[in-house]
Amino acid sequence: MNRIMIIAMAAVLLMTACRKEELSTFNNPGNNIYFNLEPYGYKDSLLYSFAYHPEKAKDTIWVPLRISGNRVNRAMAYAVKVIDSSTSAEVNKHYEPLKDQYLFPADSGSAFMPVILYSADTMLLDRSYSLTIQLVPTGDLNTGLTQLLTARIVFSNRLEKPKWWDQCPGGNYSIVKHQLFRLAATTEDVTTDPLATPIRIYYNDRFKALLANPKTWIANNPDKGYEIQERPDGNYNFYYSGTPDKKMLYRKNPNSGTFYFVDENGKDVI
Repeated sequence: MNRIMIIAMAAVLLMTACRKEELSTFNNPGNNIYFNLEPYGYKDSLLYSFAYHPEKAKDTIWVPLRISGNRVNRAMAYAVKVIDSSTSAEVNKHYEPLKDQYLFPADSGSAFMPVILYSADTMLLDRSYSLTIQLVPTGDLNTGLTQLLTARIVFSNRLEKPKWWDQCPGGNYSIVKHQLFRLAATTEDVTTDPLATPIRIYYNDRFKALLANPKTWIANNPDKGYEIQERPDGNYNFYYSGTPDKKMLYRKNPNSGTFYFVDENGKDVI
């Protein structure tokens, strides 16, 4: 008798659980969309510098997104708005206007939202600008995960002195020197491993070749797309053909008679 009662009670509990599950599914308000920054190494902000890409007049930042809930076999619309109170960037000057809606791909739990930034403003050399966006609900996707609805993009045209700089290339640091080193060495990182001295020497030799004779460097590296143009004063402008307004001055030092690139502080790059 006791065994029969136990079996009956288990059946009732199972039926109740199934009923609750059905109720939960029925009451599910739909899929929620949210920014998924942490798995990509971000907290609340995405950082970007045009200084790593001086040849670009604009670039696209891809902001990671996810949805909670079931995947569906059709594209779903989502939307964002700019939070003006925490945005210093200006639309059409620093970034392309956002679209009214974007599409989250079918059969997917993750996606990336494109945000197009512009590099023309010379103030980007002196300061960073921010663009804060917030997800808003659409007919396809809700925004119930309130702690994950905003993302901040911080961007500039500045470089910071890396930890390996004193080993390679060494000497005084400047943003222009850093840009030229990256261009010549074709690397964004230099190992400080004591056994890696040969690769650092290789990077330095490539860098010195550019500093000594940019005309020859351009001839030897046509794929880089750089040009050098003589100025009326006898000095030269060095620039990427795609962004001719971003020029580096290659100037003759009156004391030594030698040409040097000039950094953002008006000093010779050596």
